[in-house]
Amino acid sequence: MAEEKGTGAYTDEEWERASERVQAIREQATANPVAAAAEARRYAEITNRVQTLRAIRQARGLTQQQMSAQLDISQAEVSRMERRNNLHLATLARFIRATGGKLRITAVFDGQETEISIGDILPADPDLAALT
Repeated sequence: MAEEKGTGAYTDEEWERASERVQAIREQATANPVAAAAEARRYAEITNRVQTLRAIRQARGLTQQQMSAQLDISQAEVSRMERRNNLHLATLARFIRATGGKLRITAVFDGQETEISIGDILPADPDLAALT
């Protein structure tokens, strides 16, 4: 479904063509060994920074049964939690706390990181709390 020009909305076909063009350019660029090596380094960096809940639990040496006891839920629910694509922040924070960690949410603006305080997940900055 197309929208008026200038609205920034595109049809599915336009998105498909754009995706195909980006993929073709990417394939052409990575045919160059230097570019391919740079992409491999970038991918390695991403995979080292991004972890699943399951990988975090395992890296901490915990079983799903131990997590279920920590979280006071069934082992089956721990398994479902690890497979979900979308979790409430409070649920994610509980999971991370149960593995011995602390959840932090960070926004990046022009290369500068800003930690976001959301309710009981992160303690509010006392200087800012006075403003609310």
